[in-house]
Amino acid sequence: MLKKVILFSFIVSILRIAYVLSGHIDLSPEEAQYWLWSKHLDLSYYSKPPLIAYMNAVSTSILGDTEIGVRINAILLGGLIPIILYYIAKEVLKNYFSDKESLEKFSFFATVLLYGTIGYNLASILFLTDSPLLFFFTLTVLFFWKSVEYNKPYLWILTGIFAGLGFLAKYSMVLILPPLVLFLVIFKNDVLKNKWFYISIFIASIFTLPVIIWNYMYDWISFKHVSSLEGAHIKEISIKKSIQNIGDYIGGQILIISIFYLPFLIYTLYKTIRDIKKKEIFYLFILPFSVFLVFLYIAIKKRVEANWPAFAYITAFILIGLYIYKNKKILKSFYPFFTLSIISIIFLFYTPLLDLIGIGKVLPPEKDPTKRLIGWKMLGKEVSEIVKKLNTDKYFLFSETYQVASEMAFYVKPYSKVFCINIGRRKNQFDLWEDINNYSNKGYYGIYITHFSGLPAEVKSSFKDLVLKKEVNIEYRGKIVKRYYIYLLKDFKSFRNKETNRY
Repeated sequence: MLKKVILFSFIVSILRIAYVLSGHIDLSPEEAQYWLWSKHLDLSYYSKPPLIAYMNAVSTSILGDTEIGVRINAILLGGLIPIILYYIAKEVLKNYFSDKESLEKFSFFATVLLYGTIGYNLASILFLTDSPLLFFFTLTVLFFWKSVEYNKPYLWILTGIFAGLGFLAKYSMVLILPPLVLFLVIFKNDVLKNKWFYISIFIASIFTLPVIIWNYMYDWISFKHVSSLEGAHIKEISIKKSIQNIGDYIGGQILIISIFYLPFLIYTLYKTIRDIKKKEIFYLFILPFSVFLVFLYIAIKKRVEANWPAFAYITAFILIGLYIYKNKKILKSFYPFFTLSIISIIFLFYTPLLDLIGIGKVLPPEKDPTKRLIGWKMLGKEVSEIVKKLNTDKYFLFSETYQVASEMAFYVKPYSKVFCINIGRRKNQFDLWEDINNYSNKGYYGIYITHFSGLPAEVKSSFKDLVLKKEVNIEYRGKIVKRYYIYLLKDFKSFRNKETNRY
């Protein structure tokens, strides 16, 4: 069955590569930002740890600064995750099946469930920090179980390394420790007296040093940012807003797993509660459940993005698979829902199909989430044409948002100096890089890319003359979904960024 898992994963990975090479979607703003980080390698960054930047640096050095050069990371990690999941299912639930063949068939079934989920497929194509986080979280879950079961020093060492790398992918990795400790307290108390458990934690903690050192140098700016995301600055909580946030949060979790899995998720939850005293069931359940609760608490105070807790759901699919697989009647009813889930994912990644079959009104272009991934290449070409006509290297690009600035850094050729000015935004990584005023009074052109149809006064006054204004309409599925404006300004004098304490 392992060969089938690998073959299935390989075929799907090839399809993902073909999809990226088709050019249907551009890099998302976050992907472009993390790519830009790879051009400024450092110990850490404003909003995330450094692993994603270094992975981008390696992959683009081989495949170039292209979409596939960035996304090959997500595709490779996404291809390995089902294989790791297969081993988790085999290791954790080996006592639930009477023979090896049945166990292997079930483990294969559990990995197939993964392909019907939106969150996993997104993380296997878009190279965001969720991709390496999910990969190393899954590895840590496997090796922690093996460490507890077999108590081999090398297993504990690997557990620490994988947990540490998970932290370097995204701070959320720290949420794995409390449920693992709780599991040990209830079922494996003797491990808490094992020195290798603490050595493993020590090894993982070593990986936090680059982030701590970098933050010490930058006044703990990442911790302020994370604290802001968690709503620490919010003093008063509106009950109405909290209810809305919680509703959005739960709805988002259902969507990112798959709405077609909902009946089976409810059934699994019911069965899990009945079997929660079994250590295997508890282990697979406590990881996703505890992380879900953490972000549910945050949702009381502020809006939570649907993807934030999704990395921890990986073991839930083994549980869902177990209870479906053990009940032949439910297993039979599951296949149509799984098929619908796969079809919905295909439509999500290529929404023009909706128009082709005459149901475009179900998801009109203006509400299509993939519109965020459309038009950046076109906008970059428009800016590149202006750069070409300038016939000088004394110019820079700038915007008021890091999203536009990052996208233009990627899509405007040749790669140039890019800045993100502050006319009322919160802090971001650009604030820690070169200051735009290093080019004051040196005869530089500025190319300003923005959503504003009117040039902001503080931008206009920073240059001697406005040379050109150009409107760029981004069409998708037959409708204009975005509109940008390009301003070419001459003779940069200086720009005064607004001071902010917003993180």
